[in-house]
Amino acid sequence: MKRDSSKTSTMMASIHGKDTSIELVLRKALYHEGYRYRKNVSTLPGHPDIVLRKYRVCIFCDGDFFHGYDLARIEGQLKTNKAFWSAKIRRNRERDRKVDRQLVEMGYVVLRFWEHEIKEDLKKVLDEIELVTEKMERRKQERLER
Repeated sequence: MKRDSSKTSTMMASIHGKDTSIELVLRKALYHEGYRYRKNVSTLPGHPDIVLRKYRVCIFCDGDFFHGYDLARIEGQLKTNKAFWSAKIRRNRERDRKVDRQLVEMGYVVLRFWEHEIKEDLKKVLDEIELVTEKMERRKQERLER
């Protein structure tokens, strides 16, 4: 089935970088667990989706397609404009790595979760966040005791 360009354009225009369904699911779960956060912090590199300032943790909710989960499979399924999409996804991945390095240099822990991880096993994602925040809290306490 071939799509016309106006239909593709309409579909692409509906994709936004903020308040995606996976971000909303994760934020709601974090709030329910007692975490307080800031969203889409523009003063940090990459504008993290969720920032737990108390713990210095930045969380990104990466879409499987746009951030290249299983890139070989994605490239094999592309039907139109393969060169454009392949290059775009690769640039996104490079930018993600650069942003991660910048945030780590600033003293943040960076967590990235794939769309399918949040949808399929939210508890596992929350457990990982809890482990990291507990570790950061312990480090903070150790520094205060010195």
